[in-house]
Order: sequence, then structure tokens, then C-alpha cells
Amino acid sequence: MDTVTLSYLTTAAGGLLLWFLEGFIPFFSGRESRGKHAGLNLSIAGLNLLILLPSGIMMAFALEQSKAVWSGAKALELPFFLETLLVILLIDLWMYFWHRINHEIDFFWRFHSIHHSDPSMDVTTAWRFHYVEIVLSELLRFPVFILIGAGIEDLILYSMLMTPVIEFHHSNVSIPSSVDRLLRIIIPTPLMHRVHHSVTRSEHDSNYGSMLSFWDRLFGSFRLKKDVKSMTIGLDNESAPEQQRLFALLARPFHN
Repeated sequence: MDTVTLSYLTTAAGGLLLWFLEGFIPFFSGRESRGKHAGLNLSIAGLNLLILLPSGIMMAFALEQSKAVWSGAKALELPFFLETLLVILLIDLWMYFWHRINHEIDFFWRFHSIHHSDPSMDVTTAWRFHYVEIVLSELLRFPVFILIGAGIEDLILYSMLMTPVIEFHHSNVSIPSSVDRLLRIIIPTPLMHRVHHSVTRSEHDSNYGSMLSFWDRLFGSFRLKKDVKSMTIGLDNESAPEQQRLFALLARPFHN
């Protein structure tokens, strides 16, 4: 089995496990139509795969060709483990800033808001992004990852580490607060990320980390909330049932 296939299988297995756990130990209870909700978000994800799959092939080619003229962080000639660690950290740092940019610049928020408009955040929300956001993200990754000096093997490793974390912190699984507190020393946790999906702008402009939580502490965007269970998830005027339909979501950024 090649590493790309393993990465996709890991994503699918992690998502399925968390989705079933959400049914048994939910944090927000009383949610109905979980299957319909998952169907909507997975439809958006399926559309995005039409972008991500060819983009991944082009990314592998671009990174391979760029090695001859630019080594990036690998020019430091560190031991293999430290070199890989540095590249992974730099990729995750870019992911932090890219996420933050999507909140702080109105043009990018127009598309990223589709992710935040989900009023029933669960593991499937981790894959719910407007296709224009995916296109912009992929286009910007090319020069950034070339500058870092990442290889396609680094990106696959990062994906295999990062994706389960993103699925986990979007999930509606209830875990003990003591476990959440311990985990968020290293990774963004469900309690952290639920604050990020608050309907309140000052709260959802926080906790941008993808795989590692310390970027938020380092750059002053870390935020917790005591009464998360009573918090409203989604966006004002964008999370009504009639707005949570596939074509309405895909068209909305072009109507604002």
C-alpha cells in the first residue's frame, strides 16, 4: 500500500470512528438528522476532491523539480529527524497563518464563512470548505512549500499527523475536561475549537491552530470559554435550515 492511499484510509477510518462515537457520547446532545447533515458536508468534500487530487499530483511534480534550484530548510543539512521536524513545524505554522488570514481579510472570509456557518459542528465539518477556498489554499501552498523546501513525503506525513487532529477537534465527542486540558498543551482540542466556531465574532476569531496549539499561545490568539455547552455554534443570519443546502452554500459567497 502506498503512503497516499494510507493517508486517505487514515482520514476515512478516523472520521468514521469519531462519527460513531458522536452518536454514543455526544457533547451537544439532542441533534437530529445526523445522516442528512453528514451527507451535506460530505457532498461538499467530494466536490473538493476534484480539486485536491489533481492539485496533489501537480504539487508532487513542482516540489520534485524545485529541489534542483532551492533547498529551503533542508539547506541547513540537519540530521534527518530534525530536518523533518523543522519542515513539519514550518508547514503547520503556515497553516496557522493561512487560517488566520481567512478570518482577518474580508475577501477570504467570504468563502471561509461557509465552514463556520455549520450550526451542528461535528467531525464532518472538518471537510466542509467552499471550493474557492480550496483553490486559493492550493495555489498559495505551491510557493510556500517550495520556499520551505518540503518534499511530497513531508506533506504526506504532515497530512497523516494533522488530519486526525482536525477531525478530533471538530468532533462532537464528549471527553473529560481534564483530558481536554492535558491534550491542549500540544494539540487543539474539541473545547478549544468549539470556541472557534462560536457565533460571536470575538470568539471565533481565535484558536486558529491546525495540528499544534502553541501557535495560538505564541501569537496571542488562544481563547477558552467556561460555558461552552450553552454557546451557539454557527453564524448569525447564515445558519438557518434553508441556508444549509448544497447549492445555497456554494452560491452564497457570490451574493454578499
